[in-house]
Amino acid sequence: MAFSTGNSKGPQADINVTPLVDIVLVLLIIFMVITPMLQRGAEVKLPEAQNAESKEDSGEAAIISVKQDGSMYLGKDLITPDLLARELESILLAEPFKFILIKGDSRARYADVRKAMEICEKVGAKSVSLQTDEKQAVTEPEKDRKG
Repeated sequence: MAFSTGNSKGPQADINVTPLVDIVLVLLIIFMVITPMLQRGAEVKLPEAQNAESKEDSGEAAIISVKQDGSMYLGKDLITPDLLARELESILLAEPFKFILIKGDSRARYADVRKAMEICEKVGAKSVSLQTDEKQAVTEPEKDRKG
């Protein structure tokens, strides 16, 4: 509270926003650090798809990632195709209707992603999906440039 001299009568109240700014900046830094950790599975560049059916990720899916070099990950752990089949069998034994999400890198060979799909089929997975990024709509001038 500040007291002013002069003709004004009584104390003058000014809002001090410095503590608010400090708290907001700390929260911003916390979210910037935590957000990359929230991504599940190995980091891959997903292919883009337009009008793909969207499903809400409940966080309970088993995630298989296929990187550009063809390596496979179950969650964030590097895994061989044989071990992947055994792990999926044990997961599906405990939860027969477990949702499996395949994240194939857009630069990976189709055969490598197909191999992950074949493993899921072989172990009897009931619900398997491919994850994609939503393709951004192409504006009219960009369509003209593309041809």
